[in-house]
Amino acid sequence: MLACMVLLRLAGKRWPWPFVWLLACALVVLADPWALLQPGFWLSFVAVGVLFASDGADAQTPIGWRQRLLAALREQWVVTLALTPLSLLLFQQVSLVGLLANLLAIPWVTLVITPLALLGALFAPIWDAAAWAVQGLAWCLHGLALVPYATLSSAAAPLWAGVGAVLGGVLLVMRLPLPLRLTGLVWMLPLLLWHAPRPATGEFEVLAADVGQGNALVLRTASHALVYDAGPRYSVESDAGQRVLVPLLRAMGERVDLLLLSHRDTDHTGGARAVLQMQPQAALLSSMDAEHELNQLRPAAAANARCMAAREGGQSWEWDGVRFEILHPRAADYAGSPRSNALSCVLRVSNGRRTALLTGDIEAAQEASLVERLGASGALKADLLLVPHHGSKTSSTQAFLEAVKPDLALAQAGYRNRFGHPAPVVAQRYRDMQIPLIVSADCGAALWRSAAPTGIECQSKSARRYWHHRSAP
Repeated sequence: MLACMVLLRLAGKRWPWPFVWLLACALVVLADPWALLQPGFWLSFVAVGVLFASDGADAQTPIGWRQRLLAALREQWVVTLALTPLSLLLFQQVSLVGLLANLLAIPWVTLVITPLALLGALFAPIWDAAAWAVQGLAWCLHGLALVPYATLSSAAAPLWAGVGAVLGGVLLVMRLPLPLRLTGLVWMLPLLLWHAPRPATGEFEVLAADVGQGNALVLRTASHALVYDAGPRYSVESDAGQRVLVPLLRAMGERVDLLLLSHRDTDHTGGARAVLQMQPQAALLSSMDAEHELNQLRPAAAANARCMAAREGGQSWEWDGVRFEILHPRAADYAGSPRSNALSCVLRVSNGRRTALLTGDIEAAQEASLVERLGASGALKADLLLVPHHGSKTSSTQAFLEAVKPDLALAQAGYRNRFGHPAPVVAQRYRDMQIPLIVSADCGAALWRSAAPTGIECQSKSARRYWHHRSAP
């Protein structure tokens, strides 16, 4: 962008700013067509376009330092205001301390860090001073980020609302008559007031996030939300909470009431810390012992935070006409040193007409216990079944599937995962019983609604991209 504008100046061209701006856009896209999919492209070009559009014909380069300072403050304020709708559209959040952060960072980087970094090429010890300058800036910015309400989050609005809000922000900062500029606020209202659609009272929905090899589901009623498991840890610095669940919950504008971790395995708890930090009001329920590091994030409730079958005095509750009930484990299951899979919290969610059964990593012994205790009463019958243990050969026994009789089964398993989940013998068992089996590796994020229980919406099919691989049937 800068090279294009400099070359035009050197060539003696004095084109109107829209032509310069459009030419720079065209050249960047020609050099890198993928730039259109990068937020940085839109933020950069919208910011420059706004500065062009808001700079009146009578604006000249300030002479005194006060005029220069006022001009810089005005430019930063204009860009911050105009980019607020675009930030909400792209990231579902906007920084309320961004203006102050930029007023601090821009001169510090320009006048201190950059000169020190360049001088370091001549005398290497100067790079130490540059590093100290960067660390000092990072410390200040980190402090600003910790200020209460440093960011404002909003549910992801439709594209039309975001485009209208961006145009409204541009209109608001242009040098036009005040009544005309104020109409920009009207254009911004749909984005600022948008609320994501929720299930009706008495209905619920289950969204299985696309986290790879692990479980992570978001259950929503009319006014409540529960996260069942938090996906895997991908590396020391990356997990499903940071990469998937936190952005997903922010895009949905969701306030989580309860994080339920079925058991301690890292493919179910890897993203829990990020979710709990993002949702400080969320309670924690799991089968982990009170000394587990995640329970220490909610120490006041840790002593009573273990799953227990509701029919033995454990947990059950109702939200908006939808009943949630823990079916497993029982108190006796905690005795000794059982495998973590054996303690998986099994959650039954029902509105009296439709039911979802979430099973964690229970295996054949736990399935047999559930069938023995609850099979005859029909309490295991479900419309949607989260396939136990991702489709492992240790689970999904014939007796258990006959007791559940699901209309649909969903297996959360990673593409070409090293465990071979779902196992071919297990997939064949579902086919033999005429139970449709949806695998997240093919479906992507999967959405099931109690109001429309006969099908699952697969994100990889409803929002297909040309690079998406289609597995052979």
